[in-house]
Amino acid sequence: MPPSASTKLQSAVFALLAALTVASLAGTALAPYLLVKSPLLLVAISAAAHHVALAAATVDPVPLVAVATLRRVLTGLGAYGLGYLYGPAALVWLEQRYPRLAKLVAWVERLFARFGVLVLVVAPAPTVALLAGSARSRLPAFLIALTVGHLLWNTATFYLGDAFARWTDVLTASVGENLLESTLVCVLLVSLQQGIAHLRRRRQRAAA
Repeated sequence: MPPSASTKLQSAVFALLAALTVASLAGTALAPYLLVKSPLLLVAISAAAHHVALAAATVDPVPLVAVATLRRVLTGLGAYGLGYLYGPAALVWLEQRYPRLAKLVAWVERLFARFGVLVLVVAPAPTVALLAGSARSRLPAFLIALTVGHLLWNTATFYLGDAFARWTDVLTASVGENLLESTLVCVLLVSLQQGIAHLRRRRQRAAA
């Protein structure tokens, strides 16, 4: 790969990951407001499993599953790009950043070495997508397996959320009655969590 192409790819991957991270944080912080006012937008911004399950009470299955799948595929694509750029070093970084996941990553790595991108159909997680990029798996095969995996999981999540729709409606109504307060609490908690994480990273860099 020419240096210019590598630089452009690196910029694109980090821009995608940064945008997705900011969107996820914004979705979590504004979750009460978006759940009441626009649950599909909530899933488009942050397709966490609990957001999909909560949105299932008020959003039709086809648009909900489609939006959640697209959002999660973008996350997987970012992880794939990270693995593609840095190869095994990306796995070392992941294990150093999250030591408790080291054994899990090693186990998933063995599964991926045996079954390849088919693992994504069962476990379309960013960690597996990172492994696919590190192994330089073919992008079309990766995207197909990743999309199928997320379609299956999002469909299952929708029906699980739909089964609990009666309780979700009660929760949404309660949040709607205290919309400003509940949203401010979520914004505060996300801000606090990010502040603590930032301080920890600064201490780790100082210690290094």
